[in-house]
Parts: sequence; C-alpha cells; structure tokens
Amino acid sequence: MRKKCFLVWVMVVMGILSIAFCQSSSAETKPAYPTRPIIAVVGFAAGGPTDVIARGYLPILQEILGVPITVTNMPGAASAVAAQHVLSQPKDGYTIFFASEILSTWQTMGTVDLHPTRDFTPIRVVALATPVLAVPPNSQFNTVQEFIEYAINNPGKLRIGTAGPATVPHISGLLLERKLGCKFTYVPFQGGGPAITAVMGGHVDATIEMVQAMVQAYQGNQLKILASFTNDPIPGFEKIPPIGKIYTAELSSQLPYGPYFGPIVAKGTPKEIVDILVNATEKASKDPRWLQFCKNMLLTPVDYSGEEAIKFLDQWTAKAAWLLYDTGVAKNNPADFGISKPEGL
Repeated sequence: MRKKCFLVWVMVVMGILSIAFCQSSSAETKPAYPTRPIIAVVGFAAGGPTDVIARGYLPILQEILGVPITVTNMPGAASAVAAQHVLSQPKDGYTIFFASEILSTWQTMGTVDLHPTRDFTPIRVVALATPVLAVPPNSQFNTVQEFIEYAINNPGKLRIGTAGPATVPHISGLLLERKLGCKFTYVPFQGGGPAITAVMGGHVDATIEMVQAMVQAYQGNQLKILASFTNDPIPGFEKIPPIGKIYTAELSSQLPYGPYFGPIVAKGTPKEIVDILVNATEKASKDPRWLQFCKNMLLTPVDYSGEEAIKFLDQWTAKAAWLLYDTGVAKNNPADFGISKPEGL
C-alpha cells in the first residue's frame, strides 16, 4: 500500500514539474514585441516638416527597439489618408502614425470624423515648432504693435499669406483676430514655402510660418520678423520679440502656440505593446542626438506621454476647433463632436 501511494505521489510531482517546465519553456520562447520591422506612416510628402522631423527621431527609436523602422509617406486630405490607412491595419504595433497638429482640425473642418485621442492612443508628443509673423523687407511696419494697430484701424486691408486653410499659420492669425480685435484677409498658398516667397517679394503684407523656414531669409534681410508666437524668446534669436510679452493679458495664456509632432497608434493596440513603445520613446526623447536635432531645427523638444499627452492633445484640438468655428472658417460645430470650448478663448 505504501509503495502504491509513493508511486502515485511521484507521478503527481512529475506531472506538476512537467507543467511548470512547459509553461517556463513557453514563456521563454514566446516572441516579444517587436520582432520584425515597423512601418511609420507620415501623412505628408517627403521633405516636408513632419517628414523631416520623423526622420530625425525614428532612427534613434529603432536603435532602442532593435528593429528597423521604415517611413512611408502617404500625403492626401490633410494626412487623413495616412490616418485611415493606419486604422485599417492590424492593431499590433507594427504600423504607427507619426502625427502632427493637422489631426486636430479634421472634425471641425469636415475632413474626416477622427479625433487624436478618441481614435488613437498617443505614444508621445516629442516636439513643438514655433510660428513667427514676418513682413516684407521694405514694409512700413517695424514692430508688431504697429502691425496690429494698423489691422485694428483698417479691418481686412492687411493680407496674410498662409500655408492653407486651417493650418497653424491660418489659426495663428485667427488667434490674433480673436484676442486683439484686429481683422486680416488671408491668402492661401500650397504650403509655407510659396507664402514665404510671396512675402519676400511684397506680394502679400505678411505671412505666418515656422521660424526654421524663415531663418535664412531673416538672416539675409529678405524679410523682417516682427514677433514669435511664444511667451519667451526663441533661443538664439532673442531679438525677435515674443508676442506674449507684448500682449500679456490678451495672449500669454494661449501661448506658446505651434504645431506638435509625435508617434501615435490606433486605439485598441494592446497595452503591453503601448507600454513598450512609451518606454522606448522616453529613451529616444532624452537622447542627446535628438536634443541636438531639435536645437539645429529650432524645435522645442517636449516629452508628453500618457495622461499628459492626452490632456495636451485635447486642449490643442479644442483651441483649434473653436477658433476655426467661431471665426466662420469651419462649418462644423465642435460641440457636436463633444469638444468643449476652452476657457478664455
């Protein structure tokens, strides 16, 4: 009897050990994410600001993840084509979207009913760009105060060239109108480059564009920069006055204002994959090479992830959406999409 019980006991122990071994072996052999190349989709053509920033950031991220990250450009419909492609792919972390601020205008402008935090999970907001207000080199205006005062006294007479409707340059002008009581006429161009060329030639009275696109012309006295859309000077360009310091009561709470950039994934991507990407991007965003890239490109490096990123994107989206709607540029009411109006706007 004892011998029989002993044999049963041995068989039970061996069975337990066998199960434990199989589980351990399975855990050891189960492939961890990522095990193959990742595709990063950019919603604009190669060579544009979003593409250039993505190609500055992603090589560092791929080193950390240990797999190649291939950039695929899918321009069209204000990058909505790219976003819809990302959403159509398996939610496995192998197709990510290197996003920019244009996402925040889609619903109100009627481009597509997609929201940056409702339909996507932000991994990290990694950089902000700074818009500046510039006039032709022979302009009568030498200060932003002169420019704004003229626009208040002569509604609609000043023509501002922009990169197109609902772009950051356009929304930046709307912000000035909303908070300072001035009025402009907007001249849309196919991108920021043509708008800058137009202001250098005196074909428009001003343009608003990102500072890195203006630096060469500014240093060559081909245009005058009157102000930056910030509360503090741009490092290295302290002579450019921050408009938030001039119109503190009216604008400081709304600034800095400029486009954002960073990787996001489709909502529904497993948390364990999101966590891996969040941890990897945290390292990439602190990498000295990325910080030097931002310095060279006059970008502001930021490091928003998790709830902080969601809050930032929701606030940015609300500000853009309500500025576009309240000024009559957009036909869709942001409230219809559950977008609350920001305080003080």
